[in-house]
Amino acid sequence: MLLFSFLGLLFSPAQATEKNLPQRSWFVDMSKFQSSSHGRISCSECHPDIEEKGVKHPNPQLLNRSSTLLYDYKRCEKCHPQVYQRYLKGEHAKALVERKKDAPTCGNCHVSHYVVSSQSRLELGRWMTEMCGECHPSEKRSYLENYHGKAASSLGHEASAYCTDCHGAHNCLSLKKKEIALEACKKCHPNAQLRFTDYVIHASKEGVQEGDVEKLNKLTILRWIEIGFGIIVFAVLAFFYSHTLVWILRKVHEWLKRN
Repeated sequence: MLLFSFLGLLFSPAQATEKNLPQRSWFVDMSKFQSSSHGRISCSECHPDIEEKGVKHPNPQLLNRSSTLLYDYKRCEKCHPQVYQRYLKGEHAKALVERKKDAPTCGNCHVSHYVVSSQSRLELGRWMTEMCGECHPSEKRSYLENYHGKAASSLGHEASAYCTDCHGAHNCLSLKKKEIALEACKKCHPNAQLRFTDYVIHASKEGVQEGDVEKLNKLTILRWIEIGFGIIVFAVLAFFYSHTLVWILRKVHEWLKRN
């Protein structure tokens, strides 16, 4: 209960911060809302304060603020108790409690008024990649450059891994610990061993902490391998293009001698 109360304080106008978080408009398109997953829910179930006498909704003094940051997401637990409990155990909620950084809650990842439940795995995965990329742009880029991202987003392979397949949908686990990462890998690779976690998916130095020496060393090795392969490819192409050019010059020379 103390954790719930503390989260409530964090979402109050005095504590809310809008830096680096997706913004949501106060306007609600009712036609879209009625066709969404929440379309059959009455407004007052999520916004009980609108029925209070003498209370203006929305509050004119709050219209210049993000509606996403001002909502009390403890109310989501009423219909989504298990999901909400998983969220509270995850890295996003932990970051909010510790006030380390601006972290998202329900409304940042779910456009509550227009959420759709009938999306295919491919549609949901592509949407998820864009949504997660709003706060994690370097991870999005490195994911799309990786085999998993190319197979999922570019080739449309539904069995490929998306963000939540590895990190979880609501608990949002950090995979820095190999034991946790291995459990994520085993979802698709049941025979994976601990060394399997040495594979680097997010091969980018952006966002890597200075103290994460192991990953920085891996990225340095990958960079040198990339440079080495680049040199080899250039050398091979240069050799064969030069060989072809010399062959053409020889043929031209022989033709000129005959004529």
